[in-house]
Amino acid sequence: MALDQETGLCWQRSGSAQPFSQKAAPAYVAELNRQAWGGRRDWRLPTLPELISLFTREKSALGLYIDPVFDSRQPFCWSATASPAGGAYGVLFFPGSVQVQDRDQRAFIRAVAGESPNLPGYSSSSALMAQGREILFSRGRRRVPSWREVADFLQQGGVFSEVALAAQTQLYFLPTAEFLRALIGLFRHLGVKRVLEVGAGEGFLAGALAAQGFQVRATDLEAVPGAPYGVQVQRAGHLEAAARFQPELAFWCWPPLGSRAPQELMLAPGLKYYLDVGDGGCATGLPNLVPQFRGRYLHTLSRLGFTRLDWGPFRHNRCFLFYNPRNAAS
Repeated sequence: MALDQETGLCWQRSGSAQPFSQKAAPAYVAELNRQAWGGRRDWRLPTLPELISLFTREKSALGLYIDPVFDSRQPFCWSATASPAGGAYGVLFFPGSVQVQDRDQRAFIRAVAGESPNLPGYSSSSALMAQGREILFSRGRRRVPSWREVADFLQQGGVFSEVALAAQTQLYFLPTAEFLRALIGLFRHLGVKRVLEVGAGEGFLAGALAAQGFQVRATDLEAVPGAPYGVQVQRAGHLEAAARFQPELAFWCWPPLGSRAPQELMLAPGLKYYLDVGDGGCATGLPNLVPQFRGRYLHTLSRLGFTRLDWGPFRHNRCFLFYNPRNAAS
């Protein structure tokens, strides 16, 4: 057990050995109390403010925003706080965020005992969730918000994963109008005209760039027919797309965690630049991407984009520009 001197709460240092649905949490906690685990019978699922109180300002050596006294094997933990979207809130200590997801999804349980008079209550609102939907959607289709719209929503305590759950969509990356202008400025600064987007989904970002006057090729391994955002997404894997379209620059917004595709794409023949919009390997790609290939961190571009995990002091959108050592000098 671990006693938090500041809040007076007593925590499990570890928690459940495996992830559970939030609906299964009461049975786990009831078993702790039946066994009088740690000599206590008042274990319960923590509220969202209680879980948030465990956040540290800096990452541990293992990359978690939680004191090393706690087990690192529970990176995503359920809270007892329900969401008006129909799910529940959880806290990701890796990479440091609050996320709403369906209660049937799985996360770990770190039980708490005692009461804290120092922590405020928390309740989201349907009105705030509706405001977030208006920021991201117009007539049921994605829209490009301004940076100020997104920042103000987050400042009010809004959670974009809650908006995504209510809208039943998997949206993750949230570009702003300012991000698009800065991205086009980068392309022009580098002098590239043949630009490829990999993992383009329905083509929302490619369509938004086209509306700003910059055309890119959009591809996705699971491209679907139609062009809802005005740009046809071609069905192709990353290497097939690079070979077919011969881009000078390729970019990918949040490639899958553990994927080696970014490294493979960076070495594609003829490609000069690869722009990775992600977090540098914590939740996307492989963790050695940046140190191995010496990616240049683009501070301004990173600041102008958001993800549904952005919350409070933690920002997850990070942009890195990589140079293909074989082609960049040509």
